[in-house]
Amino acid sequence: MTILPVANKIDLIVKVVDDLTGDIARRLVEIEDKAFGEGGLHNEWLMVPMIRYGRVFTAELEGQLVGSAQFMRAWIGHDTVYFYGVSMLPQYRGQGLGTAFLKDILSYLKKDGVRKVILSVSPQNKRAVHLYRERFGFRTVNSIAGEYGPGEDRLIMECIL
Repeated sequence: MTILPVANKIDLIVKVVDDLTGDIARRLVEIEDKAFGEGGLHNEWLMVPMIRYGRVFTAELEGQLVGSAQFMRAWIGHDTVYFYGVSMLPQYRGQGLGTAFLKDILSYLKKDGVRKVILSVSPQNKRAVHLYRERFGFRTVNSIAGEYGPGEDRLIMECIL
């Protein structure tokens, strides 16, 4: 793993997962399961190619893996990435760790030549929508009804870095 030079005031270590040695894919899936419940979108079949061909970041606190975030390059522009997802273990939420984590990641992406970040989020997830909009400057560019099936509406948000 590559450790990012981070500027957060919390003892959070942000890393880029750049190899598949050990059980990192399984550990990342476990975080997703604890954060969102089992049966979510993540499994090792998805996590392995995301590590190899996308960009996966981890958050560590006091030597423990506490969060992850996944990004993939978008076909709509070489300087655009799709923010696939972020998760923090439930016991570490509400402490500013997720905000510090994303701030460090967005700074890294900007230095890496990324100019636009796109994500989708449920309009019912008011906390996430507020966080993306108020803390990171994302703006809603589209609303898609039934994006993931009936009743699974999504807001499409983007941020210019």
